[in-house]
Amino acid sequence: MKIYFLSSRPCALTLNGAYFGLTDSFEKFAEVSPKDNLLAEFIPEGASPIRFFINENLRFSAPDGCEVYLLKDGVAVFARDFPPNDFSLRPILQKRFSNCLATLFRQGRIQLSIEQDGELFIATLPPSLTPVELYEVGEFLLVDGKTELAVYNARAELMLHEQVLSYEIIEQTLKATLPLSDMLRRTAECEWDCSGEELQQVAFSLRQQGGEKERLRDELLPYAFLESVLIGAEFSDFLSDELREKAPSLREFLGEFTSVVLTDKPEELGLVRKKAERLFEVCYVKITVENGKICDVRL
Repeated sequence: MKIYFLSSRPCALTLNGAYFGLTDSFEKFAEVSPKDNLLAEFIPEGASPIRFFINENLRFSAPDGCEVYLLKDGVAVFARDFPPNDFSLRPILQKRFSNCLATLFRQGRIQLSIEQDGELFIATLPPSLTPVELYEVGEFLLVDGKTELAVYNARAELMLHEQVLSYEIIEQTLKATLPLSDMLRRTAECEWDCSGEELQQVAFSLRQQGGEKERLRDELLPYAFLESVLIGAEFSDFLSDELREKAPSLREFLGEFTSVVLTDKPEELGLVRKKAERLFEVCYVKITVENGKICDVRL
């Protein structure tokens, strides 16, 4: 079985105690037999290691601190949440906003507390997020981590967590540029309405480097189509006349998925479906584009 190893922070990876190399957000892989029951260990700097055995259980439950993705050619293990090795209380940042007091502090992990109308809510930040600033945007709080951001509601519930190249807050709207693929230098331009109780994504578009929207348009169409399906946006303009007649049934045909991933084949993309807590399956869809329109969608 091919195992892909990734980590949210640089780690030394060992298999049965033997050094296998460094891991980060770019995958490192090995052919491993589940019958060997090898011990894998991600060893970071400044945190405790994540350890687990590579066996058949990996396909059914994710090890603590990891996300597992079932792929057509193997399994990807993403070590995300490393146990802390320091539990002392350290304040980071505190700001008072129009209707609450927000405090960032570290006690083992970095946490956010929100005090509002005599109530206190606390959330643990995503492990990859290192906060540098807090902002109010509409009815929500934004935690700025330079290369990523997180948005919380008044009850400290995580509403959005994304890697970003840049973002701006315009009144009660959050606009952000998200990285998609370093190889093709694609980005996504997204907008969220933060004025109500629910965070609503209201815009999504793709760009090539330099802001060129038309370059490689046929290659970008499948991703734009699937992202539009995901966020519930109108997508019929992406379709050929024949396929447009089937547009109402396409959402049901594609099923539920949480995100879209690119592959090395422009016509093939992965739909990430959640199977269990921190366990995902990547299903692949092939999309044919002719004359600037999608004419076939196959799972």
